[in-house]
Amino acid sequence: MAAEFYELGAKQAPDKKPLFGDDRALIRAGLILLAVMTIWRFYIGLISHVIWEESHFVVSGEYFSLGYPDIPAGYPWIAKLITSVFGWQVWPLRIFGLLVATAIPFAVYWMAKPVVSERNAVWAAIISLVLPPVALNGTIFYPEGGLQLLLVLMLGCLLRAITSDGLKWWIWAGVCAGLGQLVHFRFLIPGLAVVVFMLANRQGRLLWTKPGPYVTAALAVVGLLPAVIYNAMEGWPAIQFHVVNRPRFDPDIGRIIAFVVQLFAITTPVFFIAMVAGGKRALVDDRAKPESLLGYAALVIFVFYVFQTLVNKKVMPHWPFMATLPLLPYVPGVLIGFVDKATTRTGRLGRTAVIATAPLLALAVGVVASIYQWQYRHSAELSHVERQNNILQNENYELLEPDIAAANARAVARFGPDIAWATTGHRTAVHIEFPGNGGQHRRIYTLREPYDDMARFVVARQDWKLDFDDLMRDRAGRGVVLMINVPDYPLHDIEKNPVLRAQYQRLCTSFEEIEPFRVVTLTPHRTEIDFYTARVRKEPLSLAAPVPCPFIPSLYIAQPQRGEFLERDTDKQFYGMAVDPIGLTRVEILLDGKVVTEAKYGIDEKSSPAPIEIGYDPNYPRVQFTYSFPKGSLVSGEHRLSLRATRTDGTTLEGAGRTVYVK
Repeated sequence: MAAEFYELGAKQAPDKKPLFGDDRALIRAGLILLAVMTIWRFYIGLISHVIWEESHFVVSGEYFSLGYPDIPAGYPWIAKLITSVFGWQVWPLRIFGLLVATAIPFAVYWMAKPVVSERNAVWAAIISLVLPPVALNGTIFYPEGGLQLLLVLMLGCLLRAITSDGLKWWIWAGVCAGLGQLVHFRFLIPGLAVVVFMLANRQGRLLWTKPGPYVTAALAVVGLLPAVIYNAMEGWPAIQFHVVNRPRFDPDIGRIIAFVVQLFAITTPVFFIAMVAGGKRALVDDRAKPESLLGYAALVIFVFYVFQTLVNKKVMPHWPFMATLPLLPYVPGVLIGFVDKATTRTGRLGRTAVIATAPLLALAVGVVASIYQWQYRHSAELSHVERQNNILQNENYELLEPDIAAANARAVARFGPDIAWATTGHRTAVHIEFPGNGGQHRRIYTLREPYDDMARFVVARQDWKLDFDDLMRDRAGRGVVLMINVPDYPLHDIEKNPVLRAQYQRLCTSFEEIEPFRVVTLTPHRTEIDFYTARVRKEPLSLAAPVPCPFIPSLYIAQPQRGEFLERDTDKQFYGMAVDPIGLTRVEILLDGKVVTEAKYGIDEKSSPAPIEIGYDPNYPRVQFTYSFPKGSLVSGEHRLSLRATRTDGTTLEGAGRTVYVK
């Protein structure tokens, strides 16, 4: 049956009444759907926590530049404009994202008009409202919607430019391309698709002798130029991140299969197959027509990200979404042709039911997304069973505001009113900077976590005078509140990651009078922020041998992780480390304050050794432990897991508390 999707554009039999009546009725149905989608997007935007990228765009926009380490300047500039008018809050930014998403179906209709009938162009716009890769736009302030809108507009301009005289549409295509380059480097891929079309397609090759494509290319370069100038002046941080640091060659065919299956599922099977059929028509049946460009655009974008699965450590699910839009004009004809090939009424109804699975699955995606966001919004109020659905780390950092205020008050009491704030890295910093308490003038120093080096955020923080070195230079001798976003495996990662080791060495030698203040975990308790008050040393401390450091845990649970869900009958072996300057003789595992088992302590795991930073323990390197939960000790619910260690002098200490869940 799927093969019959390739019978495209079949004319409708005259005795078959079209769905939703005449064109005006269809347009009314589309507008009603658009209104429903707009309300839904607005609601999701209201209840969703601010993601770090939104904060990143806003904070970056406060420091005007021609570009930024990981992105062009477009969205930071837009964020600056919006916050200048509407203030330091997220909802106006999300309204902008909603407006962009609302414009996409109109742009799809306009792109489709030169390719298909008026009615099918309307259908293409309607399908864009229920196609998940497009429909999920508009809930947050994020470049994906802008990229999709500009791609559709650029392709619509190019289709008209190829079939008309003059430079009008070539200029407008260049404007769209230039704006796309300002939004994200990923808009280079549609540009590559146009070049491939001009090389591989006979009609495309004729364009090399016309001035129009060169005008378009020149305007596209104008949009890219600010980022090029910025990168040239800053040592090419975008190249370092996207081309050097991020790629990891892994020729695993399974990654390609998983990538295609993921796109197949999120697009919905019916729409995906219809798009494949539409691509066949664009590339083969219409190869002598301008609309063949649409097939090349979809194919090049898709193939590029298939290739990325082999060379990139992580391919984000939304990256290939742009590949779906160029084929939307063909989808209505494919689906109508599929239904009209039925020879009986029963067959027609059956095929209609098959097609109906696409919007129904899209509706299911929307319902699941709504439930997910609602659950995350109310995570603290939900049962532990429902928290299991919170699979992403998108916590509400605004919940830290009382803790930040309390830590600042403690620092003022200890060191006076001139207090600086610092946190682990850029991603945590921007979360605290925006939206924060609504104040626009927070300046958070960063302590140069490894990801800041990889993503080159350190370049921006240095430009803003908010790097670790700036903290040491500008705040020497003064008080500071330190907010440490604790890694999942700090002691294991220190040993494996030289950059993390360097960060902790700086932490341990650059501050004095360090006082642990508070440990806070953000619901559902996977993210831990440790608060300290301290004084910035005027000169870093030189250490001849390992000594205890408040930032490096002496009692450490590696597994289970914070917020992990455990089976009640799990027999898994968990592990950790424990040290003390006078040595330890025993480590016990506590659940809700009660001892449930004694760990096997004194292990030296050669394959994953303890870091030298805890080498002050006389038992080092035999400072690791393993344990398993006895049968019957785990009861369904939320629990507090911690350690109790006994020193060689008989005294005990407790710590390393974390929340875990039992299913």
